Formats: sequence, C-alpha cells, structure tokens
Amino acid sequence: MTLSCFGWGAAWATPKMYNAMAELKTVGSNWVSYHPYSWIRWNGTLGFSRSTSQPTVLNPMRYAKSLGMKILLKPHIGYWGSGFSWRGAIKFNSERGWKRFFAAYEDWIVTQAKMAQAGGADMFSVGVEYIKTLHRVKDWRRIIAAVRKVYKGKLIYSANWDSFQKVKFWDALDVIGIQAYFPLTKANNPSEADLRKGWAKWLNMVCQFSKKWKRPVIFTELGYNYASHTAARPWDHSEGGPNAGDIKLRCMKVALEEVPKAPCIQGVFLWKWFPSSARISSNYTLQYPAMKRVLSACWKTKPPTSRKKQTSQPPTR
Repeated sequence: MTLSCFGWGAAWATPKMYNAMAELKTVGSNWVSYHPYSWIRWNGTLGFSRSTSQPTVLNPMRYAKSLGMKILLKPHIGYWGSGFSWRGAIKFNSERGWKRFFAAYEDWIVTQAKMAQAGGADMFSVGVEYIKTLHRVKDWRRIIAAVRKVYKGKLIYSANWDSFQKVKFWDALDVIGIQAYFPLTKANNPSEADLRKGWAKWLNMVCQFSKKWKRPVIFTELGYNYASHTAARPWDHSEGGPNAGDIKLRCMKVALEEVPKAPCIQGVFLWKWFPSSARISSNYTLQYPAMKRVLSACWKTKPPTSRKKQTSQPPTR
C-alpha cells in the first residue's frame, strides 16, 4: 500500500503513520510505500532539505521494522505552482537547463538514498513518471550509479504505464517498476469479464517486456478513483457518475485477482491510504469499509470490524 499524506508529509513522522501501518497489516498488506517530496521550480532547480536525519523519511522505516513490514521509499518531485502540468511534463529547451535539472536531481535523490540506507529501506525508487527526461540515458545511468554508492538495497524506476517501454536503462536497475493505470475497457458499468479481458492484454505485454529485459516487474502504483470512467481512464482525477462506487470496488477486486496470475510480477503497491481517520472513497483512497472487505478477501485476511481508535504505540528511539 502507498501511504500518502496531508500536510506536506508531516504525519509521516508521527504515531498516525505507525497506526496506519498497523491497520494495513491487519488488512493484509506486507509492504508500504511513501513518497517524500522535493519541489521543482520553472528553471529546473529543486527545493529540498539536505539533512539526512529527516523524521518524515526515517520514522516510517522504524515503524515498519517494528511491525515486520517492508518499505519502498519512492521520492516524488512536487510540481504544483512550477509551471509544469505534472511530473511527466518536466523538460527543458536547452542543454544548460537539462544540466541544471539533473545536477539538482542527483543531489536530492542521493540525499534520499542515504536515508533509505540508514533506515533499512528494502527498495528505493530512483525516479517516477519523468517521461520527457527518458532520452537523457547517460544522465539517468550516472544518477543510478551515484545512488548505488550510498544505497545497497534493490533499485527500481517507477515508469508511467504508457512509457515503460521507452526506458532504456532497465539493465542498470534490479526491478522494472510500472505505474499501472492501464485503460481496461470503454464499456459503461463494466462487468468483471470486461475487466479481466482488459487485464489479460496488458499482463501479457508486460511479461513479454519483463522477459526481454530479464527483470521482474512491480506495479509501483495501482488505483481507481470514485468515478464511472475509472476503468477506462484510471489516471483521471475527476469523480462521480453512475455506479461510481461499485465500479471502483469491482476494478480493485479484479485487479487483485488477475495481477497475481502473471508470473513476471512480484508485487503491487495500491494507491492510496492516508495516516488519518478518513473513511472516504474519493481521491483514490481505499480506507473505507467496503474497500477493506475487498482487500481482506483478496489478501485472505479477516477485515477489521471495529472503528475504535488505534491504541498501539510506535517504537521509541
């Protein structure tokens, strides 16, 4: 499960994060991902802390270890207010701009990798959805090499569903990561059969690609919004429409039944859960009773029956 966060990540450093992980474990999750941010400016420079003792990064790893869970640290570039429409639109029109960006990016991602090593993260993502940077293969190989100098765990890049085949440096990584927002069907109120047919096409393609590169695959994100169109456009943040709630539940159920059948796929990180008491189904969230029942059924656990506040305590230093 991916644990996202309101308040610019502040809750990741608090007992709310521990309690969210503890609840996820009862539902059946055994890995957790979270995404510390840097902030890009229009000229390609990044704003971030160079400290390697950031509680918002290190505390969750300590919490996970105490619960017997594993961690994927998956840093994201925050693009809001930068002039870039999303991280997949980040590009520059001059060599000077590209060099400025990759110098800043290397500085930031190595800082994050040092904390991943210190905290014992089990896997580290060197990048996420940066579609228009993928032609800069030498830059990416340099960054991967720099990360390997400070981090000894498994490395992954989290490619968007429509661009994973454009990545030319999978051989430098341990795992192929895909943000799995695959369009499955255009059918209105799609049936499980419609959804399974859609998955069969994509899973076959992904496994052929895995075989080509001799690397296993992890879906670094998979999620569905509260929307009638979510099977056709899982990346679309707009909400509502007929049968939106039922379609969201159906999409997740089928995904968790079909994806494990693909021999090339080692795991999936669902999008998303919050370290809070929210019980809503909008904004891709999964922490509401009907979805918990779906997750528990697929992960073969007994769903939580109480909404009482968690009373467990995170480990102290």
